[in-house]
Amino acid sequence: MRLQDYLIDVTKSAAAEAFKYAKAMPADKVDWRPLDEGRSTLDICREMAMCPKWAEDIIGGAEMPEWNEETMAAVKAEQEQWKTVEDCEAECNRRMESLCEMYRNMPDERLKETKWLPYDGGRDFTMPEMMEYPRWNFNYHLGQIAYVQTLYGDREMH
Repeated sequence: MRLQDYLIDVTKSAAAEAFKYAKAMPADKVDWRPLDEGRSTLDICREMAMCPKWAEDIIGGAEMPEWNEETMAAVKAEQEQWKTVEDCEAECNRRMESLCEMYRNMPDERLKETKWLPYDGGRDFTMPEMMEYPRWNFNYHLGQIAYVQTLYGDREMH
């Protein structure tokens, strides 16, 4: 199995699991913010919906936006069109197909590439690290969603 195919499988699986937990939440808890400070599950799902496109842009060499107030407002406006966890999952899946197509078509030679990114203090990231980011992000957010569930009393494994 090629690394590209493996990453498609584990990334799709991680996204599905995170959204499975989010969809198990009662409707009145999806917008709930722990201590009125933390992120709501809907907010987390909106970020997850965007994740495949961010990865595709970075890997594909798109110009990174300047993260200023105007950019953040545009991202927030885009995210707010997704009103439910199901809306977020549908958008994530739509974007995931494009990312997976990129992975499927990536020649093995590209796996040797690196790219400097400002994350982790700024360093060169390998292509496999960049490709693995969406899987990591979905697993990270799954943990957040599961924790929010425990805070309102849900101790069930979904």
